[in-house]
Amino acid sequence: MKKLSLIFGMLVLFLTSSCRDVVNSVLDVLPPFDVPFSTDVTVPFATVSTTSYTRTPEIPMNVDLDKKIKENNPNFSINNLKSVKLNALNIQFLSSQFDTKLDVIKNAKIYIKAPNLPEKLIATSYNNVNADTITFTVENEELLEYFRTSQNSLIFEIQGNRVSADKITLRINSGFNVKVQL
Repeated sequence: MKKLSLIFGMLVLFLTSSCRDVVNSVLDVLPPFDVPFSTDVTVPFATVSTTSYTRTPEIPMNVDLDKKIKENNPNFSINNLKSVKLNALNIQFLSSQFDTKLDVIKNAKIYIKAPNLPEKLIATSYNNVNADTITFTVENEELLEYFRTSQNSLIFEIQGNRVSADKITLRINSGFNVKVQL
């Protein structure tokens, strides 16, 4: 009798864990997808020190993930959002007033901001020497709460290779991996 109850208990445990796997796979009806974001921005640019960081004004992104989710599957919305992670970020030089290029930036940090949330570091670049493009190392951070609203923005902190002041037009290219479930 003890063996029978042991076997029955193991069978229930096996069926329960198998059912959980089936439920989880059904919940993932919409596979994770990438949402690219690209924008051209003109920012006042100043590196006043080669030893400390200077912050740029907020750069609005206003990414509407609800719209992107519905484009992938109209049965889902922002309410089904389970995960958002940055998977790529780079900036490209487009133009400047005084011919200042990106090699003026030695180190850079990028933060994301949304209403009622603290700024969060999402990407860094160190020892840049490229004049045309800076590719950032992205942090493996969950950004879900920053995308529950479309009022999100980026803040750059830069440390210069030399002191400079200019107005630079950049293209920000990024990609976010989005996971949605019922």
